[in-house]
Amino acid sequence: MSRGLSTTADVLVCLVLVSAAATTLALPTTPAQPPDADAAATVVERTTTDIEYRLVAPAGEHAPKSMRDRRASGRLSSLLARSAVRNATVDGRQLTHTSDEFERRVAAAVVNATAPRTQVVARWRPFPGAAIGGTAAAGPVPPADATVASQTRRVATAGEPRRQASRAAEDFGYAGVAAVAASRTTERLWPPTGMQNALAADYPTDRLAVARYEAAGRHLGVSVEDAVAAQNATAANSRLRETLQRRYETQLRERFDSPQAAARALQPGVTLVVRRWSA
Repeated sequence: MSRGLSTTADVLVCLVLVSAAATTLALPTTPAQPPDADAAATVVERTTTDIEYRLVAPAGEHAPKSMRDRRASGRLSSLLARSAVRNATVDGRQLTHTSDEFERRVAAAVVNATAPRTQVVARWRPFPGAAIGGTAAAGPVPPADATVASQTRRVATAGEPRRQASRAAEDFGYAGVAAVAASRTTERLWPPTGMQNALAADYPTDRLAVARYEAAGRHLGVSVEDAVAAQNATAANSRLRETLQRRYETQLRERFDSPQAAARALQPGVTLVVRRWSA
């Protein structure tokens, strides 16, 4: 009799365990939360920081490190946008490496402020297909098999080039649009007041400005040495702008069906692409 009770009890225990296991398997599982890039984009747009960095001396220069120390403040989005511009290339060749440490420090600040598995890329280009442009990235590249969420934001700049270019397209065609794009590029890469002050400043600031102009002249195939030697940023910028305008006009004609389409394609600022991915 006791053996029969024992067997019955064993069966009941087994049924209870099987039932519990089945119940556990039947419980709904909480799905993994999809990645959210919006929060990371907000952090980059709203967080302000101070960046301390050291300019890289031009080849052949040996300025004391303390004389090349600099400090920059601003929102992470603006600093990363500035990195993209400072990292400008012409036909894929970087203009200078003077701001390499600035770019590294800004990238590190962005990585520290955002969550893991986040990448932020700033891209600047006067218009799609332009020979000149710049990129700055913070964070790793997402794995190929990851689920990636993306947010695109724009760091605006003063003025509205598309409206100005639209009027120029009506009056002067592709040449007018190219003139607007070249003027905006020159003002961004070689801001006239800042470069004029730099050329007239003490060593090594003056040499850094000279090196930037000379690199631009080499890459664009235009001589600016005499203007730079005379500390005339206006003259140097005029030559760079005219050279860019001719190149831009050729590229705009090849890429766009009409001057109006070219005008609409001008980029008003720096584009930020924020990507987050799942583990």
